[in-house]
Amino acid sequence: MLVVLFVNDEGSFPPLHRVPEQRSGGSGGSGGVLCVPRFYSRVVAIALFVAVRHKAVVALQLQTTPGAVFRFIQLPLVHRGRGNRGRGNTSGRGNGRLSRPRACVAEKLATKVTPPTVERLRLFLARRARRAAVTRAAAPSNPKIERANDDAARPFFDSKEANDIRGYANFTSRQELADAALVDRHAIPKTPLSVPYQQTLRRSFALVGIGLHSGEVETVRVCPARANEGRYFVRVPPGTIPPDAARDETGGAFSRADLTDEETEDLVLEQLRSMMRGADEQKDGSFERAEALRKKSESAAESPEAFGVAGEERVAACVTNTQTSLRLSTRLGDKEDAMKSVGTVEHLLAALEALGVDNARIEVEGTGELPILDGSAYPFCYHAARVGVVAATASGEDGSENDRFAWRLDEPLTVTQGDAFVSLYPDSVTKLTYGIDFTYKSRAIGKQWESWTPTEDGRFADVLARARTFATMPDIMAYFRAGYIRGGTENCALIANGDQFWNPPMLLPNEPARHKLLDLVGDLSLLAEPGHVGVPVGHVVAYKAGHELHAKFALKVKEAIEAGKATRVPAEMWAREEGPAANDAEVASMRKTEPME
Repeated sequence: MLVVLFVNDEGSFPPLHRVPEQRSGGSGGSGGVLCVPRFYSRVVAIALFVAVRHKAVVALQLQTTPGAVFRFIQLPLVHRGRGNRGRGNTSGRGNGRLSRPRACVAEKLATKVTPPTVERLRLFLARRARRAAVTRAAAPSNPKIERANDDAARPFFDSKEANDIRGYANFTSRQELADAALVDRHAIPKTPLSVPYQQTLRRSFALVGIGLHSGEVETVRVCPARANEGRYFVRVPPGTIPPDAARDETGGAFSRADLTDEETEDLVLEQLRSMMRGADEQKDGSFERAEALRKKSESAAESPEAFGVAGEERVAACVTNTQTSLRLSTRLGDKEDAMKSVGTVEHLLAALEALGVDNARIEVEGTGELPILDGSAYPFCYHAARVGVVAATASGEDGSENDRFAWRLDEPLTVTQGDAFVSLYPDSVTKLTYGIDFTYKSRAIGKQWESWTPTEDGRFADVLARARTFATMPDIMAYFRAGYIRGGTENCALIANGDQFWNPPMLLPNEPARHKLLDLVGDLSLLAEPGHVGVPVGHVVAYKAGHELHAKFALKVKEAIEAGKATRVPAEMWAREEGPAANDAEVASMRKTEPME
């Protein structure tokens, strides 16, 4: 018997897949493969699952490296290796579900497996074995019932264990635990769907990390804002953002805050039990019950008036506030006054633009730089989806919706710098294409072209958000010596060293080119104005460009709009409902507006 547990960042429990009988060194047997979140690095309930279901002699091999593989196997050990280090979907398409970003669980991942942990595992299995012995002796024997895979002669949960709540501090019954497990299985944030009106966050979220250029601890809090306020930054003094704001996990996937070891183990066990039942949750009512329970425990929405003070200095996220001589990131505000400027804003702005968050108050505490986190826009996407988005209303309005528009340019335009360029060609939909050429620096990156049509090629969170910033090893060392880079983590950038990557693999195909598309979305979001999205409708093609050229291109687009060379059109729906029912609804809506023959 071999059971292999691949640890990844997916926020769901796929069915237990049986693998065919295998032979290895004279040892063979049936087994299974189970994908679980990386959070379970210290949860030993899986060992209970193996021991109880298969009566196996369990050996534990743990690795704490990223993408580690946890193997619970019957002795002797028959296989060793490393697991898939990729984080979720790498094909460019996804189901809209967002798994927990690695940067937000770094502290938990840093916990090493120690001898006391192994001892707790041994005591845990012994305790479970004693529980099982009480009921196994009295279990009825029926010769007509055939056992499979050496299952124990008792239910997965017997009557005594079903009511045992010793060690519980947060649940008063097994039913409360079962409800929590059900909500937990369905509490995976999903990409918000696009709507034709302005939106803002339902409540705030905060993130803490290291500034790539400052090397200091930076804190950012993204808060709700009123309609037509747009996205803007505010430098706040230390202590403004509560210390526990970044520890808020309400609405996220696989939150185990404040649970005892017994509760955590039984919660996972309950999820495994429901997973192995194999019932259709859409038909048996589990999905609806989970949604009802989630809404009942959901945190209350926050009002924009709960944030800010009168007379505060705001830095609007607009192209006219972009500083000149941009080197490695986009900076906004007064270049001469550090307290009126903010930096490294492109990743957050790209996430808000793509998710349809048109109005947001962004508080920055620290040196004025946003934390680099994992070098991508994914942490911002995850947390924005976790807290949810709602319709943005103007001050004094009650639930009214404000329309959302975009600009479609009528004439092509181009900006160049050497052999680099950014061009826009009129089109009926938004298309973004980016090319890079790093052959002269590193063949590991080489030449790459990537194109993304938001309404056709998948959602931002699936296609672009995970792409990290990148560089070559000589550039990194030069930036460090020059003082341009002072902080960051090992995996916050994809670093190429000659013919290979120093910290492989790429998390997405053509990850460097996709990150350039991410940066382009963030920089073009600065074209947003009250009631309008930032990214213009048309085909934008960029080659070997950077933040400086992006900013020049955005200024030229703004000039064309002000000169009347653009048409105002309804904003595109970048994230739409998928599936047969959604397709039928879309066809029906088209027939209402444009009759089809």
